[in-house]
Amino acid sequence: TARTGTEIDKNIVRKKVHLRGFSSSNLEDYIKMFFKDEGCRTLVLNHLEANPNLSSLCSVPLFCWIIFKCFEHFHSAFDCQELPELTVTLTDIFLLMTEVHLNRVQKTNLLKKNSRSQEETYKSNKEKLFAISKLAHMGMQKSLFIFDQDEVLTDLSEQDLHLGFLRAVPNYGGCIDQSSYEFLHLTLQSFFTAFFLVMDEKVGAKELLQFFAECSVQDTTLSSCLPIAWLKNYHPTGGDPFRNNEHFHFTNLFLCGLLSKERQKLLRCLVPLTTIKKKRKIVFAYFFETMKSHLKGLTRARLKEYKQ
Repeated sequence: TARTGTEIDKNIVRKKVHLRGFSSSNLEDYIKMFFKDEGCRTLVLNHLEANPNLSSLCSVPLFCWIIFKCFEHFHSAFDCQELPELTVTLTDIFLLMTEVHLNRVQKTNLLKKNSRSQEETYKSNKEKLFAISKLAHMGMQKSLFIFDQDEVLTDLSEQDLHLGFLRAVPNYGGCIDQSSYEFLHLTLQSFFTAFFLVMDEKVGAKELLQFFAECSVQDTTLSSCLPIAWLKNYHPTGGDPFRNNEHFHFTNLFLCGLLSKERQKLLRCLVPLTTIKKKRKIVFAYFFETMKSHLKGLTRARLKEYKQ
């Protein structure tokens, strides 16, 4: 298997190939295969249509399966009457996926109810989460996505590697003696980068907003700060389809999701509530100033009926 958006080694394919993944029609067909219940199927389709970032990630077949398994879990965890009121976000999916990985030592999965609450699971693994998040953040700052074994094992143990967040990259860069590692998916590294920005109390305003600034380097319009295009309208940014700053976009999305009031109950067992509120206030202030600047830059209509 291969991840979409990656360049295949020229030793395997002579031509430069861009893997497209699921199209809109492929996604609809897969939904019909996965969800037999028509009501549940309609609900999932509505969620995907309402959340372009979630649906764009479904273009990757593996992540599509993970997201659908999460939907299946939410469907079983809530009553049918409650589920339509539940908004499933990209952050929800990754928080649940992280919880499942952390519970691997207890041999639990989405199909079995876990005796521990989500808060207890995260609290008991606080040091591991911080170490993984620290590694992800370090890599994101340096645009580094492959890590040497020494970098990985600085704060993580061999046992932590079995959680499944990282996978070995054999013989990377000609290194046969020791393994290199990468996150299971680049989006997962973005998630843990955002997690670090929330967890680390030393992170100030400048560092917290760093990746918003990265998104504005090539395009300073408001739309460049967050949105990922809906699947059927997706076009890679820039001339080279293999180079984009989508990982920064996802980091910003996860940061907003983690700092939302809905995540406050979970995160306050990892970081003081005052710190969460302070960082949320910083992000709100950034959006306010960005929106104000954007509105000032709009062309004003010259109509006699309106006074400006």
